Amino acid sequence: MPQPPPAPRPIAVFDLDGTLVRGDSFTHFTRALLRRSPWRAVAAILCVPVLAPLYALHPTRRRAFALLLRLATIGLPPHRFAALATEFAAERTSEGNRIPHTVDRARAHLAAGDRVVVATSCAEPLAAAICRELGLAPVDVIASRLTASRTGMRPLPACRGVRKVERIRAAGITGPITHAYTDSSVDLPLLTAAAHRYLIDPSPTHLTRIHTRLGPTYVVLRSTEPSTP
Repeated sequence: MPQPPPAPRPIAVFDLDGTLVRGDSFTHFTRALLRRSPWRAVAAILCVPVLAPLYALHPTRRRAFALLLRLATIGLPPHRFAALATEFAAERTSEGNRIPHTVDRARAHLAAGDRVVVATSCAEPLAAAICRELGLAPVDVIASRLTASRTGMRPLPACRGVRKVERIRAAGITGPITHAYTDSSVDLPLLTAAAHRYLIDPSPTHLTRIHTRLGPTYVVLRSTEPSTP
């Protein structure tokens, strides 16, 4: 008698910033790169009157950040950029920056044999380095991509919103998403695709947006609560 097919392996998808670590990792990294060199820091300060209005508006924010990223990385070889990202990851995962209850959940999913995916708008190779520092191995890291040029690193379309789900599927992860963890309503497409939804210390604004779209179909996890899935 033929054996029934094995049950599909559960898939748990985690956002990175605000979910596993606090703050915007790649923005902090870009600032650190600017501070490494006096001339870069001075140039960034001189650009503030031009970039600040662009950064304040959502439609032009990506353009402003792209200009800062180029300024921070012009003349920096890709292998050196990757090495600096690895060094910076240790700082980003210090005790005060990591979010322990969510990291514990990711580790519990790994221990249970689940497929764990970290899908983030943070760029490679920083996202992968942070996951290594958090002890989350092996996980699938799906992150925003950069392209190197003589004028510095240029960001490609970010891995966020509906594009995050598209990137997960394009990576060959086609099974049902069992669990999704995020702090942000930007991840509504991911939450919609998941069977079980977890919000990590969400702000009132993000919580309201998610509740309006999905109703009470999620679990809010606060830092003071137990971390067992």
